[in-house]
Amino acid sequence: MMSCFSFIYINQDISLYNKNLHNICCIHSIRAIVPHMTNNQNSTLSIQSKINIRDYASRIIPLDELPKWSKWPRRLLQLDEWNIPRRTVEKNDSEYDKDKYLSYLNFAKKNGITNADEIRSHEFGLSTFESTVVSQKGILFELPANQIMPANNSVLLDSLSPYIDEADIVIELGCGYGHNLWVMQNQYPNKRYIGGDYSRNAVELSKLIYAKHSNINVEQFNFYDDTYNMLEKCSFGKKVLVFTRHAIEQLPTATQVFNTLSKYFDRIIAGVHIEVGFDNYDNSLLDLMRKKYVIANDYNRDLISVIKQQPGIEMLRNDSDELGINPLNPSSIVTWRPNIS
Repeated sequence: MMSCFSFIYINQDISLYNKNLHNICCIHSIRAIVPHMTNNQNSTLSIQSKINIRDYASRIIPLDELPKWSKWPRRLLQLDEWNIPRRTVEKNDSEYDKDKYLSYLNFAKKNGITNADEIRSHEFGLSTFESTVVSQKGILFELPANQIMPANNSVLLDSLSPYIDEADIVIELGCGYGHNLWVMQNQYPNKRYIGGDYSRNAVELSKLIYAKHSNINVEQFNFYDDTYNMLEKCSFGKKVLVFTRHAIEQLPTATQVFNTLSKYFDRIIAGVHIEVGFDNYDNSLLDLMRKKYVIANDYNRDLISVIKQQPGIEMLRNDSDELGINPLNPSSIVTWRPNIS
């Protein structure tokens, strides 16, 4: 069986997303956004995010305006026809490896591109837009175009920074071509970064764009394997930070992932998941729409419950809707560490 693939965080049904982001993916702007978090925050169940979208948004958007930005409210209310997908191995393989990552690889080869930010710009296909709708903590905001990628990358840095000093190696499971690793490498260049993805085309693309960056490596990976080669290769005494970002969301269950990860608790210092937090949604209108969105897209619904039930794990953080570049599919941040007696 196969692993899931990196999720495209921006809702591609929003017609305003068309502007090229080559200049907005600047890591220097991200450094100004994300303060470092102190080590004593690691033991708290809820770590206060340093990212406040109000600082970058142009206005708050009422929920009634959401259908102007996205086709999904009409789909979820069954006012527009839509074919409900089934998250099978075959569907993911066709959608990601044979379609998206192959097209990105061909684009990079054709245009001689070896920069991860340029690939990301092409991935989102952005060329003509001024702003879009995002969410944070159940509130919708209009976010200027030039703040989208800095804010998105800032959430990544904010999530991992409490644990980065202790780690020797950072591993992303389901990393696509490794753009998240690229963002981390720019902020923390003295670490080693390893990513894994099922898509052969994503792995090939990563070899092209990180050829001159010896501390970033992406290899073939399968979430459903009983062992993870990336962790097997970590020598004794090395401390590993493991994370995912909208990758587990495409798995029917997270159980197998943690069954395998539990074999490496002797080297994992923390796990961070920037993922769908289905169990975090309440009965507000927006959260009910989010539940329906997850079900309609056949995304994962058990990540948080699996972590809570997993023996040998201490949950450090569980914060919902830290940022929703797609406000119907926002990122929860869930972190844990092995509790080995």
